[in-house]
Amino acid sequence: MFTGTRPLRANEVFKMLDGKQRELALLDEPREEKGTATVRLTGRTDLPGLPVAALARDQKEQVRKVMADVLAPFRKQDADEALKLVEKSGFDNLHMSFYKHDDIGNDGVWDVWQIEGPAMLWYFRGAPHVHTWVHIREHA
Repeated sequence: MFTGTRPLRANEVFKMLDGKQRELALLDEPREEKGTATVRLTGRTDLPGLPVAALARDQKEQVRKVMADVLAPFRKQDADEALKLVEKSGFDNLHMSFYKHDDIGNDGVWDVWQIEGPAMLWYFRGAPHVHTWVHIREHA
């Protein structure tokens, strides 16, 4: 569910967050982009952003929808396999972050966000054109 460069579904997650959750999720600077190193996995569990474990069931479901949206262009069997690997590594081990620095138009529609866990990283940047990096593996 993307319109132009707007990551609408991810922003729906942000809208569902309470004040404390937003404080944890909204960070200043996104990661530095360095080709494939942009999504190098660390295996760490002390990650920046809001822990998915701290979300309510409806909020977690919305995060799952974001992940399904990112995988929508891929073959169903590959998307299903990717989501299985995420679940196997622990959905509650994920952290979600939104970045103030690249808020196009200063409108609070976050144009850069990520979901990161020990064995996966999804990084989305919506300007000057859409870039989405996805790295998933079986183990951290």
